[in-house]
Amino acid sequence: MKELPPAPQQPDLSNLKQLRWQPPTLQQELLELRRIQAQLTNKKAELEIQMAQLLQKQSEVDKLIVKTHYKELDLQQQMENQARPLVEADKALQIELLSLLHGDALAAYRLLKHQQNINPGQALDWYLEKVIWDLKRDRC
Repeated sequence: MKELPPAPQQPDLSNLKQLRWQPPTLQQELLELRRIQAQLTNKKAELEIQMAQLLQKQSEVDKLIVKTHYKELDLQQQMENQARPLVEADKALQIELLSLLHGDALAAYRLLKHQQNINPGQALDWYLEKVIWDLKRDRC
């Protein structure tokens, strides 16, 4: 005859009261609060680092804005200085140049700037005469 396997043991129900859910103790709550506080402290440190980085970038942007403002002022000054000599130039030469270019003031300006770049230090009338002479020469 075969032997029967032993009967499963019944669980000890004497500790049933210990198996029931119990509200957390004050010590457990305190530990949980400290864990949350540590997480918040870490997050605060991360945010402070990000804030420092943003402030540094803002400072860099502010410096670039100031730099571009000074560059803009410099370019405006250069444009005013370039425009002034045309007023002082011989009006008859200006009219002749514009008539040769059919009123294209931008082309006249480009031609004059080109001559100023390749022949620096001349009087404005000289540049006007040179551009007019070149245009007449090239049209023949």
